[in-house]
Amino acid sequence: MAEKKALWGIIGAMDAEIALLKENMQAMSQREISGLTFYQGTLAGQEVVLVCCSVGKVNAAICAQTLAQVFGVTHLINTGVAGALDSRLDILDLVISQELCYHDGDLDIFSRYPPYASVYPGSPELISLAKQACEGMEDRNYSFYTGKIVSGDVFVSDKALKESIVARFAPMCVEMEGAAIAHVAYANKLPFVVLRSMSDKADDEADMSFDEFAGKAAVNSSALVIKMMELWSQNRQ
Repeated sequence: MAEKKALWGIIGAMDAEIALLKENMQAMSQREISGLTFYQGTLAGQEVVLVCCSVGKVNAAICAQTLAQVFGVTHLINTGVAGALDSRLDILDLVISQELCYHDGDLDIFSRYPPYASVYPGSPELISLAKQACEGMEDRNYSFYTGKIVSGDVFVSDKALKESIVARFAPMCVEMEGAAIAHVAYANKLPFVVLRSMSDKADDEADMSFDEFAGKAAVNSSALVIKMMELWSQNRQ
């Protein structure tokens, strides 16, 4: 039986996180759903649906479920920026999600109700693809890691909150959408991966660092998505 052709759902929370992807799409059409614009076309030879979901977990979940239910995507990628929590991470370094969870919810309760999970593991195939893409990036000026990413409805820019999150979850980085997208992917049995380039260190200087580096971090993460699409196409020729 022939392998089902991939249809990729790609989500960024801010315009800057999808700009490079949108510029590189071909045969693009658009559709408005729930006040959001979904762009459908091809990217590096792959069929994709691209959307800017806006910030926060609910917005991210709306987009992910729409991609699953309305467009019938077969894979999900969330690209964007994050605050570094692991001491090994420098600004612009990149984290590939091994697993994701919320840092602002009761994980025990989540695990006792559908879909009976509180930690959402990334797809081994897509993690491997992202690693291969990182290794193949020309002129890459950042290090990359695989690890836990946590999400919550707050921009972490306070040292005390940062230390609390690290103590409770031991994650590599923190952001506001990835776990919700992972949650939807898990419920819909869709392979997914979350890619995060560090815009700040989630500390008392995070606001200034974000303003300075978010644009470059967003480009690094979205460029990696393009490389992943190229490799996927090459591997299936």
